[in-house]
Amino acid sequence: MAAADFIKKLAPGAQKVYKKYNVLASLVIAQGCLESGFGTSGLAKQANNLFGVKGTYNGKYVLMWTSEQDRKGNVTRIQAKFRKYPSYAESLADLGSLYTRLSRYKAVVGETNYKKACHAVTDAGYATDINYPSKLISIIEKYNLTKYDDKNVPDIPDEPSEPETPTEPEYPSKEYDGKDMPLNQNLPSDVDFPQLHVSSKDGKEVVEITGVSVDLTDDTTGKKSFTFTLQRTQENATEFELLVVDNILYLDEKKYNHQKYYITNVSLHQENGTLTKTVTAAHIFSVLLINNRIEKTVTKKLSIKEALDIALKGTDFKYVIHAKDSEIPSADQESFGEKNSTELMDEIIEDYELELDVDNYKIHVYKKMGQEIDFVLDSRYNMPGITITTDTQNCTTRAWGYGAQKETEKTSKSKDDDKKEDKEDKKEVTKEEEKEPEYVFEPVLYIHPDEDKFLIEGKPRWAEPINDERYKKASSIISALKKHVNPYPEMTVEIEFQKIYEPKLLEIEQDFWKGDTIHVIADTADGITFEDDLRVISIQYNPLDPYSSPTLTFANFRKDIQRINVDQAKQVKNLQRYINDMLKTLR
Repeated sequence: MAAADFIKKLAPGAQKVYKKYNVLASLVIAQGCLESGFGTSGLAKQANNLFGVKGTYNGKYVLMWTSEQDRKGNVTRIQAKFRKYPSYAESLADLGSLYTRLSRYKAVVGETNYKKACHAVTDAGYATDINYPSKLISIIEKYNLTKYDDKNVPDIPDEPSEPETPTEPEYPSKEYDGKDMPLNQNLPSDVDFPQLHVSSKDGKEVVEITGVSVDLTDDTTGKKSFTFTLQRTQENATEFELLVVDNILYLDEKKYNHQKYYITNVSLHQENGTLTKTVTAAHIFSVLLINNRIEKTVTKKLSIKEALDIALKGTDFKYVIHAKDSEIPSADQESFGEKNSTELMDEIIEDYELELDVDNYKIHVYKKMGQEIDFVLDSRYNMPGITITTDTQNCTTRAWGYGAQKETEKTSKSKDDDKKEDKEDKKEVTKEEEKEPEYVFEPVLYIHPDEDKFLIEGKPRWAEPINDERYKKASSIISALKKHVNPYPEMTVEIEFQKIYEPKLLEIEQDFWKGDTIHVIADTADGITFEDDLRVISIQYNPLDPYSSPTLTFANFRKDIQRINVDQAKQVKNLQRYINDMLKTLR
């Protein structure tokens, strides 16, 4: 855009600034020309931001690289938010508002001599360039900008915002559309029995790995990983050499075939001339999402689909929701974003109380997966071992919650990355640092309603405070504190399961998987030590051996004090009954 055309575009907005804020239109236009390179800067093109003002405008912003300098003079290159305006007019008006808000610019407001106004702007600390006034004056005189310094012009209608060029939605839908991401074409199409293959990065070499025992962990968060050890022989030299980090493994799991994993760790061990590799691999759901970052943030009530669309933006993952819309209500989100996709998916799981099952690039989303299954784990025939752990280490009864801090009046700028704060600003910052931080809302103390049942010597159990800048409303921090504070002892049940292939049992018992609820009985000579319906949340197993015995972990759940007392009383009663039976026998 030619300089004359650019100035004509700025003039109406600058004249409105002069009438409303009493700041010379010639000064505002000259600054716009100088700061934006006559509209050629990246900020001017992408965000109509003529003056490098940081922050957000009506929630809109763009991310740009800039240099920040600390008090020691160290310069760091960072990405920062810069305001995005609908048109130049809003950017000009924002500058005029800034000059009237900050007292250090009082010599600029009302000044009618353009030369004095240019010097006053510089003296107030707008720029550190000693030639800044002369540059502004040169632009004003070269383009005769003083002709716009006339307050008697008629009211100028608002400049219509230029229609934006149609673009893709900011967060395109990631809902599954029936199209699956292609996998390596060299994999066998017919899988008659579970297999493990290793592939080079380019996919040209695909070799089956045999003779290994895989230890796979699969849970309701969708994250899966496995390990195995392979000893090098003359027969497996090719696959042994392919087992290096970042190469790909394809594993046939119990539920899904050809699951794609990346090798994340390889340990090479040599002993007496024998080489072995211990390999760790993580599912693509974990590997690819952690390397995908969502830069922008969203603050509003989001449906589950909107939240997933944001978290999965820029990835090849699609989701299938196995629940009605009414079963997963929308949730208030504050500053949702500025994290990698794995962290955002973890937030979604917690905020919407969901569970995931992953089939390569397809994410199955459940409110609660699984069902009640007609299956019994009994220590007398198919459960060799059971471990029941009760832990109060993480029991808490109260905590403080701190939300976002109030922003200071000061507005940050970035102009050629060379503007610094003046001495007066530095004094203000020092004084601010000495004060206690001020928050958007008063810090919240949350006390669990059952605290009196869990006091230790009459004193509460404190949790670490939540201090999160995302929260701008007290209600949001209270919701977070309710999940954070939990006084109930944590109970974990871990079981060894021995699969018994009896035809009669297979006819009456259903198979189970993660998410399913089954009945568990632990019996000893002293009576029943544990009996309950438990829900499987994690399975550790060898998918290459259907006859292997998996280790099952059941839901980590907190019981209230009455339930714990009932269980203890039941155990005492069972033991007493056993003793009485023994005494009768002796008589």
